[in-house]
Amino acid sequence: MLARSPGFAFVVVLSLALGIGANTAIFGLIDAALLKMLPVKDPEQLVHFTWVSADGSEDSFSFPTFKQLRDRNQVFAGVVAFRELPDVDFEVDGAAGLAKGQVVSGNYYSVLGVNAMLGRTITPEDDRVAGAGPVAVISYDYWVKRFNRDPRAVGKKITVNGSSVTVLGVTPPEFFGLQPGERIDVSMPLSMVAQVWPDWAAAGTPYSVLSAPFRNWLHLMARLKPGVSEDRALANVQPIFRQAAREAAEGLAGLPWLRQGFLQMKVQLEPGNRGLAALRQQFSKPLLVLMTVVGLLLLIACANVASLLLARASARQREIALRMALGAGRRRLVRQLMTESVLLALCGGALGLLFAFWGSSGLLALMSNSPTPVALNVQPDARVLAFTALVSLSTAVLFGLAPAWRATRLDLTPALKEGARSLGSARSSNLGKALVVSQVALSLVLLIGATLLVRSLQKLRDFYPGFDKQNVVLLSVNPSLVGYGGSRLTRLYQDLLDQIKAVPGVRAISFSLHSPMSQHFSFTVPTVQGYTPRPGENTPVSVNIIGPEYFKTLRTPV
Repeated sequence: MLARSPGFAFVVVLSLALGIGANTAIFGLIDAALLKMLPVKDPEQLVHFTWVSADGSEDSFSFPTFKQLRDRNQVFAGVVAFRELPDVDFEVDGAAGLAKGQVVSGNYYSVLGVNAMLGRTITPEDDRVAGAGPVAVISYDYWVKRFNRDPRAVGKKITVNGSSVTVLGVTPPEFFGLQPGERIDVSMPLSMVAQVWPDWAAAGTPYSVLSAPFRNWLHLMARLKPGVSEDRALANVQPIFRQAAREAAEGLAGLPWLRQGFLQMKVQLEPGNRGLAALRQQFSKPLLVLMTVVGLLLLIACANVASLLLARASARQREIALRMALGAGRRRLVRQLMTESVLLALCGGALGLLFAFWGSSGLLALMSNSPTPVALNVQPDARVLAFTALVSLSTAVLFGLAPAWRATRLDLTPALKEGARSLGSARSSNLGKALVVSQVALSLVLLIGATLLVRSLQKLRDFYPGFDKQNVVLLSVNPSLVGYGGSRLTRLYQDLLDQIKAVPGVRAISFSLHSPMSQHFSFTVPTVQGYTPRPGENTPVSVNIIGPEYFKTLRTPV
């Protein structure tokens, strides 16, 4: 019967495709960002370390604390440490570029159960002595992009931030690291941190990240031994962590505010099967709001299609009455009409998958519109296909059951008469009115929500951040990655300022260590010559290093 009304079928399928496609697109993002487990061995056995104090919570730990938790616990099959790096300068055969890097403990891959696709992974022997293992493991994506799938990449010498390292292997394509949303291109042993991140590592000083117990910088993940619960594991590692925190506090006698924070710290264990929670914390609420919105859109589409089916049932009243007169039961006719509804819904779901692919890619591009793009695989997989099928069948029931049930509720004698009034009874009229009212009500909810959202965006646009936002261009450079330092770096910055200032249209230019509203900052404790602070007066302040005419360039009143 649908073949006789191609226009009707097209309108219904398109309406459903838009609603189902929107829901599938958002679900695909939710699945990739919030629900998927890590592609490692037995991810449900992983736990993520965090700590909490009166000042809040964090998930970074010092290297000495990591070693104590790794060596003294009795409940873990292994504890791993890792830390992402700022973009590193990656040079292959003279061709330079930027890559996303991290340093990892030597047991990182073995504890996670991740084997190399080519070559081998980093081992504890590679990480045993500081700087003794100038090696690296690259990701599958980076191997494809920079080495064009060349198996000879294994064993090749590359340069990372000026240090020569040897490529040990290539990780499997599905493994992206332990931070969903970030694609790690190159991983190196923790012992190499002083070579690839010297400014941060502060090697040879009391603040060295490999020796200072108060330098919290590592993420920690552990694998529970079989049969060990999180509560039992926490009870075992809590005293180990508290002792490590007390040892860190001993070196902070001159900073009582920081010392007190260490003394108040308590370790916590969270499920690590989905990796670190940064991406989930950032996008869970926006994605759930979007899921609610597209759910309402699908309900509107279902009400619209139900109205169309109800109107079509009026035109088919005589046909249905004739079938019933020839002996067709009501249930059989309802099944036939529901079969047509399911067919329409499945066609809408199939077309919706195509819309979902475009939509999820576009939404991912919007999520990635920042200095740190979000890297997620939003290609439809079995879970997304199952969700689409479930939504399609559910919509078939939502929009098809009531019209089918009403269409088969006929008085045969008047229905068979030529010219008899088609399905225009009070019940049919009431159902049609209810569908119209539901569409209007749901549309008003979306309209009000959209209005409030636009209003919020206008307020954000009009927000004054402390400087004039108009015609401000931010440029980020890090010449130290390619060997600049000392007076040579100072001259380079001055040359850049002079050359950019000479560009037509540039009115003012300056520089700063941290860009405005970047959420990056440095701390220091100010001192006053000749004055000894009382307890509690050593209050840290955030600082930024700026160049000449900084406030003039940003038009910040002083």
